[in-house]
Amino acid sequence: MKTAILVDGGFYRRRSQKVFGDISAQDRAIELANYCKRHLNSHGESNNELYRIFYYDCPPTAKRLFHPFLQKQVDLSKTDLYIWMNQFLDELKKKRKFAIRLGKLAEEQAHYMIRPDIVKKLCNGSLTFTSLTEADFSIEIEQKGVDMKIGLDIASMAYKK
Repeated sequence: MKTAILVDGGFYRRRSQKVFGDISAQDRAIELANYCKRHLNSHGESNNELYRIFYYDCPPTAKRLFHPFLQKQVDLSKTDLYIWMNQFLDELKKKRKFAIRLGKLAEEQAHYMIRPDIVKKLCNGSLTFTSLTEADFSIEIEQKGVDMKIGLDIASMAYKK
C-alpha cells in the first residue's frame, strides 16, 4: 500500500527541539526523514510503500520589527533562527520523496507581545513591569496558506486514489 505522510513543520520543529534538543539543520532534516520512515512499518505492516512526505511550513521572515522592551529595531534576517531555518529547508529540498509546501507569513501583522504566562503573573501581582526582561516577549506572526495547501493535497490524493 502506498502511504503519504503529512508533516506540520512548525509543530514538528518546536516539538523535536523540546524532546531531542538543539541540533544542526542537516541533522534535524535527517532526523525528520528517519522519523517518517519509521512510521511506515510501526504497526507491524511491512508492505507499506512510501508515496511521499509532504512538509508544510513557512519560510522565515527577514522583516525588521520594533522591540518594545529593547526600544530598538530588530533585524530578523540576522537571527540564528532565520539562518537555521533556511538551511533546514535547503536540506529538506535535497531529500528524496519530500514535497515542500511553503505558505506565507503575515509579515505586515507581525509584532512583539508579552507572553501569556507573563501577563498572568503581571495581573495577579507576582511580577511587576519593572522586573520584565527581554525573554518575557515573543514574536507573533501568523501563517497564511499552509492549511489550504494541506487541504488541496489531501483532496488531490483522494481523487487520484
